[in-house]
Amino acid sequence: MIPKLSTSSRSVAVRDIDPVAFAPFGQVIQNPSTHDGAPSLQRVEANQGSAEKWLNITQMRSWYDLGSSRKPAAVSMNMFVCKPRALERKNGSDVFPVKILERHPFTPQTFVPLGLAAQDKGTCYLVIVAPTLPLRSRSSDGGSEPAYPLPPPRRKRSLRERLLGARPNLFTNDFTSSTTGTAAHGADDPKPKGPGLPDLDKIRAFIVRGDQAVTYGAGTWHAPMVVLGEKAIDFVVVQYANGVAMEDCQEVELHAEAGGEGLAVAVRDCSEQATTAGTRAKL
Repeated sequence: MIPKLSTSSRSVAVRDIDPVAFAPFGQVIQNPSTHDGAPSLQRVEANQGSAEKWLNITQMRSWYDLGSSRKPAAVSMNMFVCKPRALERKNGSDVFPVKILERHPFTPQTFVPLGLAAQDKGTCYLVIVAPTLPLRSRSSDGGSEPAYPLPPPRRKRSLRERLLGARPNLFTNDFTSSTTGTAAHGADDPKPKGPGLPDLDKIRAFIVRGDQAVTYGAGTWHAPMVVLGEKAIDFVVVQYANGVAMEDCQEVELHAEAGGEGLAVAVRDCSEQATTAGTRAKL
């Protein structure tokens, strides 16, 4: 059963995506040489000098070692053919009603559009994301908190382990010995967002062009992909998955408070987005 959240009626403004604004939610993948040097990446020559290679354009690592099932995950590559979404007309403006949010607790998820050029003014896509709230107890919120696959409780540490030092568990704040552990966690690894519900007061919406891809960070709340405009977009989607439904994907449904119209994103025409690097769209 999908948990339901009540939301106030309001409209969320949309903006062009850029690496800095999107950083709390994931990464923007784009050519730095045509996007004012952003993101800052290492460049090398490749293919006998006929190509330039940008290194480590996004971070794709599995955090499934933290799942309760302990079932290993493998890289999954799928294609989503996303048709343009129906919009609603409210107060003289087009809006997209946000009815559902989802997250992938232990994996980033990268969407790479195919066949959509930066200059295509008829079609673009909309990325809707939200921060994660601190976890509340299930008893305090009537059980509406979605179940989250946490690791089983750790055994009590011995005196020797405590003296050796410890590192915090990402989700439980328990400590495990620094001499043990599974996958190495680099200092720059974007940590999973944690087990809380989405913060609907801080939801954000971004317009994305055809020469940009996005990676949602592990555990980032986001709406299913929203294509705007004239034609469908083929997305190659890369993530990890282990086949355990609750560990691969979690969802919450959003319902308007009594008498309200709910949460919506104010959508502008794709032709109003920036068409050249460094050009700000009309807002």
